[in-house]
Amino acid sequence: MLQGKDTERTDMAGWASVWDGFADLWLAQRCALCDRPSPEPLCPNCAQKFQHGQLPQPATAELGALRVLTWGTYHHTLKHTLAALKYDRQRRLALPLGQALGQRWQQHPIPTRHLPVVVPIPLHPEKLRDRGFNQAALIAVAFCRQTGLSLLEQGLQRQRATLPQFGLGPDQRQQNLTDAFTLGAGWHRCQPTQPVLLLDDIYTTGATVRSAANTLRRAGRSVCGVAVCARARLEE
Repeated sequence: MLQGKDTERTDMAGWASVWDGFADLWLAQRCALCDRPSPEPLCPNCAQKFQHGQLPQPATAELGALRVLTWGTYHHTLKHTLAALKYDRQRRLALPLGQALGQRWQQHPIPTRHLPVVVPIPLHPEKLRDRGFNQAALIAVAFCRQTGLSLLEQGLQRQRATLPQFGLGPDQRQQNLTDAFTLGAGWHRCQPTQPVLLLDDIYTTGATVRSAANTLRRAGRSVCGVAVCARARLEE
């Protein structure tokens, strides 16, 4: 009889250990912004604040026939989310960012005759080594999973290191990015014929995406537009 009780205690202890393991696993997951326990990258409270940043009008016509699909304005929770992704290395935040942008595309796609292939704006190899990842590429993965569009992650490469765009005037930004991009290895492997949809995290004056689009167009590639998570206000 004593042996049976000991076995029962052992079984209960085993289940308790398993339950504690699950509990520890759940509690180990925390919101990337407020650090509350959350199985998702954003807790319900931060996710709600994040959704409030969505713009009612997503697409506008730009110079050079380049259309911009924008999810939100670069301030408040969206600004904090992008900063946490890039500078705090909270990579899992690329998931809600890419999903939100993908849902916007599904609701308001940029008109094209053929479905585009998605090309993220690349980082210079030195910055990529320092950061450890390209935030635009991570967002593009989640975006393509949401939309079903094809991803060409190495469609472009940044061949010249550039100064940070922050603090530069419009003319300086454009000059800073002259000849900054070239076709990447992805074109040589896949050679897709679809139009290109560029994808980046933040759009300010458009100098970066215009430079990337010009590189693709000079190589005979069609560019239908750019999808961005946030559009920065020029005073920032």
